[in-house]
Amino acid sequence: MSSSSLTDLSGISQALVDLIGRSTHGIVAIKAAPYRVTSGLVLRDGLVAVADHALRREGRVSVHTSAGQELSATILGRDPGVDLAILKADGLTAQPLPAANAEALKPGMLAAVVGLTIDVGPSASLGILGAVGGPRGTWRGGKLDHFFRLDVNLYPSQSGAAVITAEGQLIGMATPGLLRHSAVALPLKTMDRVAEELVRNGRIRHGYLGVGVQPVRIPANLRSKVEAGTESGLILLNVEPDSPAEAANLQVGDILVSVDGRTVGDIEDLQASLRGDVVGQTVRALVIRGGEPATVSITIAERAKKEN
Repeated sequence: MSSSSLTDLSGISQALVDLIGRSTHGIVAIKAAPYRVTSGLVLRDGLVAVADHALRREGRVSVHTSAGQELSATILGRDPGVDLAILKADGLTAQPLPAANAEALKPGMLAAVVGLTIDVGPSASLGILGAVGGPRGTWRGGKLDHFFRLDVNLYPSQSGAAVITAEGQLIGMATPGLLRHSAVALPLKTMDRVAEELVRNGRIRHGYLGVGVQPVRIPANLRSKVEAGTESGLILLNVEPDSPAEAANLQVGDILVSVDGRTVGDIEDLQASLRGDVVGQTVRALVIRGGEPATVSITIAERAKKEN
């Protein structure tokens, strides 16, 4: 290998070292369980994001910064749907990393994962963005504002770590908890949305309709009676007693076509339409009943929290 090639490789290596070093100020180490440390991201105003699946404790949580600050944080709340928990660490002086432009990210771009441990300090992995897409539902029932699949190896302590561009801008939080075969970067927009709701309401709210449904193709002769391009809906298999659906006189056999102006061709669409901000609101739903379209008004309730 020529000396110029070695010089080029050395320059790349040093650039990566510098990139990691510049990024650690926005990352914290979190004592997530008695014998487990994971990483977290500084958001704003003392708020810290961490992967929900990695945070295996309640009450006070120990948070450590790269500058040596150690704080006791409280858990504001969790949103398992996007594998996110938000901590509040009063007195935290660490500042968040600059945000990347999500719309400018492309498959194949370099993506560095930067985590922090208490004993050895920063940890790093290097890969690429394997796939980039728009909003997507998760198998846990949550919604990602952008989809960033990672082609990168994650160490156990890097759940909750920062995923950054080659320029040191934050793409999102690394988590292996939302896809079966690869990790994703939980978008900054999603983290901010969840944190804002937790600060405002103290919990993540989810709408409740009270129906059992199954996707079904809308017969061709009925498609002209509903919104153009709508080919499927959700047939109601049951209506729960004392539910918003019963109060709105929804009936078994109705085909639900849209809720609050959003088509509901599958169960993920229905979950997305029952977002927290519609709780308590009265929305219009389009159904097919007896071969004819009908519009009903439904007041969305809040889904009760499951007891452990």
